[in-house]
Amino acid sequence: MREISLILTVLFTVSCSIEAVPFINKCKTDDSKCVKASSIAAIPIFADGLPEYGVKTLDPITFHKIDASSPSLKLILTDVTFKGLKNCQAKKSKIDKAKGKLLLKLLCSVDMDGSYEMNGKLLILPIEGKGPVHVKLRKAEVNVEVDVNFESAYWEIKQWKHSYELKDNSEVVFENLFNGNEVLASAARDVIANSGNEIITEVGPPVIKTVVDEVVTSIKDFFKAVPASELALD
Repeated sequence: MREISLILTVLFTVSCSIEAVPFINKCKTDDSKCVKASSIAAIPIFADGLPEYGVKTLDPITFHKIDASSPSLKLILTDVTFKGLKNCQAKKSKIDKAKGKLLLKLLCSVDMDGSYEMNGKLLILPIEGKGPVHVKLRKAEVNVEVDVNFESAYWEIKQWKHSYELKDNSEVVFENLFNGNEVLASAARDVIANSGNEIITEVGPPVIKTVVDEVVTSIKDFFKAVPASELALD
């Protein structure tokens, strides 16, 4: 009897420690104002990483390789690090339980640093090079639509899609263009300096998708670790 009591006590303690999510302000899922306020408070905490819930650090976050090639350009990014996700602003955070949707609108300004190798045409500019790359993405409005099963004991993310719009001018810098040929590189740098958003529009989609996928996957892992009863009041 004593052993059974001890086992039950341990199980109860473990259960409480897993379910307790102190930074989540539980809301009714149809209370959009409350859901948005809860999201605003949770973003920086979530971005710092929550290893106890299986969520790795998202700010900074590094990817070993991203293929950002377009039909006219081979562009491979390696060891790219993104900083600033913890400062994303939740402009909209809504749960539509009847339709099984989680809708997010985030306004993010992010710095990216890494290495690149490219060859082909960027915009209409013949270009090549290999070296460091730096990007300042300012006020990118990202809309994410997530399909969620809200009916199970743990919310289950099934699939998601996203779109984005640039609300301010971005900066893109490729070092060592044309492998150090300064005559060719100088003209290319001038075009690139005045075409940050156009470059992001042309080669940015796979890069932004990689980051969004990582964020949503982290949310998915979080949902797997935390019961629905700890995420909402209904």
